[in-house]
Amino acid sequence: MRSKFNVVTTTILLSIFIARFGTFLVLPYLTLFLLDEFHYSSFQIGAIISTLALSNLFMSFFIGPYIDKFRKDKVIITGLIGYLGCYFYFPFIDHYAGFILFAAILGISQAIVEPTYRVLLSLYTEPENRRLIFNIRYFLINISAAIAPLTSVYFQQFGMEKLFFAVGFIFLINIVTFAVIFKKYPMKQVAADSKKISIFQSFYVFKKDHAFSVFILALIFISFGYSQFDSTFSQYLGITFDYELAIKYFSWLITTNAITVIVIQYFVYKLGEIISTTTSLMIGSSLLSIGLFFFGQSEHIFMLIIAMVIFTAGEVLVFTMVDIHIDDMCEDHEKGTYFALSGVKSIGRIAGPSLGGYLLDSLNGGGMVFTIIGLITVLAVPSFYLSNKVRRDLNAPIQHH
Repeated sequence: MRSKFNVVTTTILLSIFIARFGTFLVLPYLTLFLLDEFHYSSFQIGAIISTLALSNLFMSFFIGPYIDKFRKDKVIITGLIGYLGCYFYFPFIDHYAGFILFAAILGISQAIVEPTYRVLLSLYTEPENRRLIFNIRYFLINISAAIAPLTSVYFQQFGMEKLFFAVGFIFLINIVTFAVIFKKYPMKQVAADSKKISIFQSFYVFKKDHAFSVFILALIFISFGYSQFDSTFSQYLGITFDYELAIKYFSWLITTNAITVIVIQYFVYKLGEIISTTTSLMIGSSLLSIGLFFFGQSEHIFMLIIAMVIFTAGEVLVFTMVDIHIDDMCEDHEKGTYFALSGVKSIGRIAGPSLGGYLLDSLNGGGMVFTIIGLITVLAVPSFYLSNKVRRDLNAPIQHH
């Protein structure tokens, strides 16, 4: 059992790293490519990016029961084939509708693949090892986010289209690897509900599990705050400093973010063994909000770096604990539904940049803008507390059976 667990879990973690690395090679530069090659307006590019987020959100409501009902190995390969098709199709797009279709399929594929990865990790890992495995998953995602964009800058000299083909090839390797590994280590089928799947099944989860509903509300507030870094905050730097200085400061802050994640991840993992996931989530939400508040209080780079460290500490505390907390909230046969529904948090990701941009246009100076953003984000703290209280109250009578 031990070697099986090691081989499969290691393969899944490696696959997550490779998939995220491939995505980070191209997606951060998509807007610049569309601007440079096709001369689309900001609104047209915004619509493409919004299509990706909205198709992901829409699919998050409906995909969960299907992940639970069907074999997870088949589901993950289906989602990865969607990625493969997207990246091989991209170089041939020569009209606007094609980019909208690309974004829609990519959003749908993400909504299938991301929760299924987490379900697979949970099902192939012993319960006592899940905290470590989910921490490693988050760490690998951050490593890929740190190194892939820099790697991309070098490879873009060969052309963006060739880079998309390369990423497609990465996903092809991923698919073949999974096909081989699941053939060698077939996964145990979790007894799922024999009821016919309804597209409204996911909405029923919100109705029956109030603790989870409030938890998702907290995640929406977190996503709202987290989305401000590369939308509102980057624009704020562009308004406050001249172009070259803004680019330099922003790159320094991205590096600060990556280094902070790598340095504190182990300490956060150790802290998680001492305090509950809810306490971690509440402390993390507070730090995220404080970091956002300080972004607007000083234009000095030293203060901005301190704010970034606080913001990142909050980010790590929250995002390493979210999957562990969701995993604890549901039974094995519901994991697909619960993990998929966590994608509903992207409501915050959609609303955040819009409201942040509106505040930048309407208010003078970053102080008030980031105070308002910080206050909205900190609403996650009482939401996490309330979710835990509802869950504790429901479980109280059956704790000692």
